[in-house]
Amino acid sequence: MHVPDGYLSPATCGVMYAAAVPFWAVAVARVKKFIGGRTVPLLAIFSAFTFTIMMFNVPVPGGTTAHGVGGTFAAIVLGPWAAVLTTSVALIIQALFFGDGGITAIGANCLNMGILLPFVGYGVYRLIAGHSPMLSQRRVVAAAIGSYAGITAAALAVGIELGIQPHLWSHNGVPDYSPYGFGAAIPAMLVAHLLGASFVEGAITALGFGYLQRAYPEILLRRKDGALTVEERAVRTGARPGVVAAAIASATILVIFIAGLIHGEGRLSHWAGLDWSTVDWPAAGGSVLVSLVVSAVVLPILWFALRHYRSWRAPVVVFIALIIWVPMGLIAPGGAFGEDVSATPGEVQAALAAKANGDSSLYDALPDVNRACDCVPGNMNDVTFANDTLLSGYQPPWVSANDPAWQQNIGYQIAGLGGLALLALAGGVLFAVVRRLLPQAPPDWRTAE
Repeated sequence: MHVPDGYLSPATCGVMYAAAVPFWAVAVARVKKFIGGRTVPLLAIFSAFTFTIMMFNVPVPGGTTAHGVGGTFAAIVLGPWAAVLTTSVALIIQALFFGDGGITAIGANCLNMGILLPFVGYGVYRLIAGHSPMLSQRRVVAAAIGSYAGITAAALAVGIELGIQPHLWSHNGVPDYSPYGFGAAIPAMLVAHLLGASFVEGAITALGFGYLQRAYPEILLRRKDGALTVEERAVRTGARPGVVAAAIASATILVIFIAGLIHGEGRLSHWAGLDWSTVDWPAAGGSVLVSLVVSAVVLPILWFALRHYRSWRAPVVVFIALIIWVPMGLIAPGGAFGEDVSATPGEVQAALAAKANGDSSLYDALPDVNRACDCVPGNMNDVTFANDTLLSGYQPPWVSANDPAWQQNIGYQIAGLGGLALLALAGGVLFAVVRRLLPQAPPDWRTAE
């Protein structure tokens, strides 16, 4: 979903920035009206949630990997304008510090995932939820469907943006930027999401929303305390959001597995179109063992350390657990669509010459981006800002792609914790600035109109 540097023309990037800026300005103005002591922590929490979820890549049908975003979940809980800020902050930090998504493409990525996604998802959620009680099971289903629609709309937008590039910017038949036309880019993005990532997004939102209904209803009800009316208590007693959310999550796993099996022509070794025979399974097992050991040591200590902060204990432990286990996404072969590193012109010419002589091995080994046009896109390699970020690829500088899997696992965890620290710092700075700028105590967000 993250568009890298060089895949969109400068003109396209400029248009995307210009389209995103008004939404950012309105979002800041709208959120500032009800910002208060509890609002900023919630904004920071959802930014951290979005950041963490987007680190967790999962294999999906289509021979690629994808991830959830959590933008619709934030829109449902905080409102779509606040979701614009939480998701955009996470995306900007990912680009500037981790090289996840191009720096030139920040406007496009924020427009797709930080603006279009939460507004579409929230709109579908409200349409399905209607006037049902906030603590009802219908809200869980509505949240799941809204999330599915929101991320699918964002995927379609990315497909259109990539697909239009070779039609508008090319010279002598050689694309300047992304070489994938509409016929390749749109189906690739939609298949990976309609049958994969969109289900994951829906399940994540259903589980999160169901958890809030049970554990923190005051957040959803905009209350300063957890006191429920007789009607709300009756709905809460009769509803079983956890069961509904678990059913949605189970259905998600089943659908993705069957779709991947179909795409792999029934072969588990090529499930979802990925060649699993290329995975170094002993190394993968070592990486899993690392996460198990870290979980067994860190999570109990963290749970005990936060015993006096019960309202924060479960969310913090869940976040850290996700960070510990996100490296499991590195096990899957292949990568995200449209994020290939191009071969050199010499390598492409050698592969084409060998193919003409009947040997297609070099050609088959070329990145998809070169096989899409039998060329090296003219200007795609001119912008490489994201390659030089502090924690490029979610790895500390002392960890490389050639290091053992367990070492990359630890590096990924360190990078994830660094990202959470950056988001916490951003939230703290924002809170301090707001407290200085506001002349008087603001109204609490839970009672604000």
